[in-house]
Amino acid sequence: MANNACRERRFVSHGGDIWGFARKYNVPLETVLEFSGPINYLGPSPKALEAVQQHAKLIRYYPDPNPVELRRIVAEYVNQEGVDADNVILGNGSIELIYLITEIFPCTFKAVVPVPSFTEYEKAALRVGGEPVYVQLPPDFALDNKKIKQAITEDTKILSICNPHSPSGRFYGKDEILDLVEYCQKKSVIFSIDENYIEFTDKEQTDTLAAYVNKYENLFVIRSVTKFYGMPGIRLGYGLAGKGLIDKLQAVRLPWSINGLAGIATTAAFKDKEFIKNTKNTIRREREQFAKALSGIDGLHVFPSETNFLLVKITGGKVTSTKLKEALAREGILIRDCCTFVGLDDTFFRVTVRSGKDNQKLVDVIKEKLSAI
Repeated sequence: MANNACRERRFVSHGGDIWGFARKYNVPLETVLEFSGPINYLGPSPKALEAVQQHAKLIRYYPDPNPVELRRIVAEYVNQEGVDADNVILGNGSIELIYLITEIFPCTFKAVVPVPSFTEYEKAALRVGGEPVYVQLPPDFALDNKKIKQAITEDTKILSICNPHSPSGRFYGKDEILDLVEYCQKKSVIFSIDENYIEFTDKEQTDTLAAYVNKYENLFVIRSVTKFYGMPGIRLGYGLAGKGLIDKLQAVRLPWSINGLAGIATTAAFKDKEFIKNTKNTIRREREQFAKALSGIDGLHVFPSETNFLLVKITGGKVTSTKLKEALAREGILIRDCCTFVGLDDTFFRVTVRSGKDNQKLVDVIKEKLSAI
């Protein structure tokens, strides 16, 4: 269990707070070596940047309140049979959609969350009067479908999971997830699945649940262009669901939540096949080398990952994740202290895959700090 300090920080802590880090340690933003936020270190597609520059004058207009063309482009990009623009809802990042789905439930509902997981699932439920119900995942972060099903009661309105899993990077098979989808449908429970990291895998076309949104009326698939496309600043997320659920969500969505340049950047990024291929190959190569290097450090266990981040457990017992984070911060390096995740403690930290040079620097500094303790 997380210590008291970790519990207090849980509702305000995220990876990627490079702004707060720069202020706290009084260092220039551009000098921070950022390993905490799982964003593609290669940055956005050059074509996306060029498109934003070319269309910058659009900021003089209100955004399109009904961007049907962008929804069509998203559907084409997802490329699953039967999925069209009517199956798509857009959001100000995936975070808006995570919160939006809870607004269609009555007060005092229960939300089942297998943990550890993204902390916003519980906060979204709490915000509208819901009660999070946590189901602890086993040490290897596999899905325990039997245990998850047992947590679902007549008051449960939503089950939220992420695949690939955050913060471990584990990828769940389609069949074991569909087993939960079907069970939830029988119980009239929304099954919300966050696929924000699926493009980093080789299974985005074969194992995505996007192909099933017209079969299961309770299924809600959430994605964004934040992680893989390296564009957290434009805030563009999209949800996929059956037309009935999409209509319910559209009725409660805030107007003009999609800024005018978000669609421009996203459209260009989706078409940049060279960027997509390079990202997949580069992240895969660097992840394997990074995991091997970190595993070579005594007192660390690195979990297998299919994403652009690695979860690491400190097994030596000489230092906590919080103390290690502080030691690295003094060197201008930012990692994710995972003690703020429900279901983890202060022996876990997470690091984002960066360039070979950056990754090796982190490995060297961690070795230095651990050997000094």
